[in-house]
Amino acid sequence: MSGPTDRNDLEVLSLAQCLSLLRSRPLGRLAYVEAGGPVVVPVNHTVDGSTVVLRTVVGGKLDAALVGQPVAFQLDDHDPSRGTGWSVLVQGRAELLEDEERIARYEQELDSWAIEEGHEAAWVRIVADEVSGRRLRRST
Repeated sequence: MSGPTDRNDLEVLSLAQCLSLLRSRPLGRLAYVEAGGPVVVPVNHTVDGSTVVLRTVVGGKLDAALVGQPVAFQLDDHDPSRGTGWSVLVQGRAELLEDEERIARYEQELDSWAIEEGHEAAWVRIVADEVSGRRLRRST
């Protein structure tokens, strides 16, 4: 069963479907602007409500570029042999997270591959202004 479609005949996913898919994979892509140009980097993440949470090295380039800036987070998957796939996009603003209780919970949920042991982590959340998703299913 599929939901409504867009002008390209892609299924438009509900917010609940988008959030479920965001929770289904540990690695997505974060897009932001640095020095006037677009940057896209892979990041591990977790999801809290409609907020995407990630961590980076304190004082690192990503930490400095993100705080207070508009960002986008994208996660997708596809199966070329079946002609299926989906994509979820979260657009919003990045904020530094300092709530120790939440951070303790996120530390249990998120294994950030890029932070080496001994480095202090900065926790960043993407507060969503918009969450959207599309799914492609090959016609049979």
